[in-house]
Formats: sequence, structure tokens, C-alpha cells
Amino acid sequence: MGDSAARFIFLFLDGVGLGEARATNPLAAIAAMPFLTQLLDGPLLARRTACRAGLLLQPIDAILGVPGLPQSATGQTSLFTGCNAPAFMGRHLSAFANGSLRTLIEAHGMFKQVLSLGGSVTHANLYSPAYFEAIAKRRRRYSVGTLLTLTAGVPFRMGGGGECQTAISWDITGEYVNQRGGNVTPLTPAAAGHRLATIGSQHHLTLFECYLPDYAGHSQDKAQIIQVLRLVDAFVESVVAHLQPGVNLVISSDHGNIEDLSHPHHTANLVPLIVIGPQAIAFQPVQDITGITPKIVELLQVGSNTAPSLYHVL
Repeated sequence: MGDSAARFIFLFLDGVGLGEARATNPLAAIAAMPFLTQLLDGPLLARRTACRAGLLLQPIDAILGVPGLPQSATGQTSLFTGCNAPAFMGRHLSAFANGSLRTLIEAHGMFKQVLSLGGSVTHANLYSPAYFEAIAKRRRRYSVGTLLTLTAGVPFRMGGGGECQTAISWDITGEYVNQRGGNVTPLTPAAAGHRLATIGSQHHLTLFECYLPDYAGHSQDKAQIIQVLRLVDAFVESVVAHLQPGVNLVISSDHGNIEDLSHPHHTANLVPLIVIGPQAIAFQPVQDITGITPKIVELLQVGSNTAPSLYHVL
């Protein structure tokens, strides 16, 4: 795959759905996400769409035909593999991937698919030795994104004592992590966004995962939620400002949560698919969260010499 091939930054925002314009929906407030509100000609709400050169916003389904509320493990697996993980499991699975989901990730992970095309992939999140030590001692479990990286043999961006100039903490700035005993070198949202754009210019596919919206949504603390939304908005603004030619920013989520303050649970709402960049309109056929990975692979495949499709429908 040549240097002229398209490049994609996949920004995963945990727990962001599209709700109605109600008092219980913090996304309805224009001040919550001023950059995205201006870019999309209005706040992130149900039924809002945008489709023009360089920009796409459309609501996509996260339930995938399986009864119940969408959950993190199956939702993220669906996003990062293109497979219908809830249908495979027969249910929505929360939190961490089990052995069955690991088989899907290992067989169909988007990193493996892009690597098979001869492309370059990376996970931009900062990891610490303590995280892997906790997993080894069974105090923690692998996240879907970690398994995606591990099973593809992609190096993790490790920080010794939090020092890593080429990675970003999952909370963007490091503030949330440090308040809970971490040791991450703080970044401003603007600096973190610039860093992600730089990383994204160097690889055909870059993943960054931010779990802040889901954490905030479960808290039902409106002040904290607005603060998180503004932080994410400033981060996205900086990524967009520093996007290099040919790089596309893809933003989506695994399920709704933060858009409904009336309860601390996930929602059945559609989730946003936002694409900013020269390939934005190509994502218009995507109707649910299983469609993102195959579309990225398809667009990268166009620029490769590999003839057969690497995506297999489950």
C-alpha cells in the first residue's frame, strides 16, 4: 500500500447517542460542543444529518437486531471487526470481551485486516506497565481495543511513569487518570488533538479510544458532563485543525448514554457517525456500527494491490 493511500483516524467515543432536544439531554445545549455544533449546523441530536464534500453526519444503529440495550463489549467488537457481535453472542455483553468475542476480534479485527492489505496501523492510546501487571494478576481484564491491538501483534505505546510523547491518555488530558492515582504527563485538549492528527498522518489506520463520555453519563452529574463534552469538543477541533491532506477523521460510538440524564443506564438511541475528510461521502451507505470497519477496509483496498476482499460477513 503506497503513501498516496487514504488514511483514517478512528476516534471512538464511548457512550454517545443521539437523543431528542430535551432538558435531560446535555447535547442539546449549543454551548456543550460549540465546534461540532457550528460544523454540523446544529447540536448532535436525533435525526440531524449532514452530507457535503468533506463532511458526513448520520445516525446509525447500535442495537443490531438483538433485544435489549446495547453494551460496550459487543458494541466495540462490532465497531472494530465489522461483525454483528450481539447476534454472534445471542445477547449484548457489557464491559470486557469474553473468550467468544476474542475469537471474533482475532479473526476479523480491523488492524489485522489493514495489515493484510500491507497497510500501517497503530493504537494511539497510552498504556502503562501497571495495566498489564494488573491483567497478569487477574485484577483487570482486557478491553476490546486492547485485544484488537494484542491479537494483531501491534506494539502498544507504553509510558514509563506516564512519560510518552507519542501517545494520548484515554481521558485526553490525563487529568482524570491522575486524580485516581495515575502518573500521566498532562496535555491540553488542543495539544492532544494535534498529537493525534500527527500520529494519524503516519499510518493508514489509527485508533484512539476515549471513555470519558460513558463515565460522565453514568454519573448523571450535569456539570461534569458539560465539562467532558467541552473537553471532547476542543480535542476534536484541534484534530480537525491539524488534519493532513488525505487523512479522514471517523467518529462513532458503541451505544448511547450521555444524551439522557434521566437515568444512569445505556440507551437504545442511534449513535452518530461523523466523518471529516476527503472520503466522508463514501461512508453514506453505512447504516449501523458493523459498517465502519468494512468501509475503511474497502477504501484502503482501492489503493492496494490486493485483489480479494479481506472482509468476511459473519
